[in-house]
Amino acid sequence: MNAKLQWLRNKMSSLDLQGLILTNPINIRYLTNIQAEGILLLTRKENVYITDSRYIEHVHTTLTLLDEIIVYDMHDLSKEDYENFFMFCENVGFEEYDVSYAQYKEYLRKFKIHNFVETDHIIEKQRMIKDEDEIENLKKACEITDNCFKYILSYIKPNMTEKQIADEIEEYFKQRTEGLAFETIVASRRKHFETTCSTNK
Repeated sequence: MNAKLQWLRNKMSSLDLQGLILTNPINIRYLTNIQAEGILLLTRKENVYITDSRYIEHVHTTLTLLDEIIVYDMHDLSKEDYENFFMFCENVGFEEYDVSYAQYKEYLRKFKIHNFVETDHIIEKQRMIKDEDEIENLKKACEITDNCFKYILSYIKPNMTEKQIADEIEEYFKQRTEGLAFETIVASRRKHFETTCSTNK
């Protein structure tokens, strides 16, 4: 099992959780590198990823044997399958900041959960502690951002629109990274000079 999933299982044990449902895609990616729609279940014996058939192949190419995650197509699971995932689990955790009330009720019904427990950002708190690979990635991201800023200063010309500049920034990052973290915003301010005449009396 990969180190991050093992850490989470140890954390679950300390919180008296026998199961966990993860729905936040950022947290799922942090734990597994999966970038596909779906939910991650940590049951008593298994790590399970439930997704749509469109993403099955992509998920399989992302995971390694070290992850020890079983992938299911949601359409292949029966009512009994869902009910069996957390059988004999007294407490099952969930990400309360990522789950709507409707989803909360659906999970209670679908998985036959006895006691649903809020987890209070346990993964987000762990994500604040960076390992060596994450630190190296941050350094690379800062370097790319610095180089982009230098490049864009040489690219900007009079009468360009903010959209033109934003598009160029996005293209710069798309060629050097996996994609954009958020929408690019370019804002400019034109200075207006006024001549004020004053007379001394």
